[in-house]
Amino acid sequence: METGARPRGTDGARVIQVIETKSLRGSGLNEKDKCREVKQYWSFEGVLLAENDPCTKETE
Repeated sequence: METGARPRGTDGARVIQVIETKSLRGSGLNEKDKCREVKQYWSFEGVLLAENDPCTKETE
């Protein structure tokens, strides 16, 4: 008998236009300040929508 959650899949998807920026962050001098590429997603009005930093944990 199986227990646990069962993924439903995607309820919807759409294509939207955003600005994606890529920049280097961190000095790379130690483990707490690794040098990495960070991606940010912006609206055309200059509002930061999302950030993908591989060194930070996901937040709500």
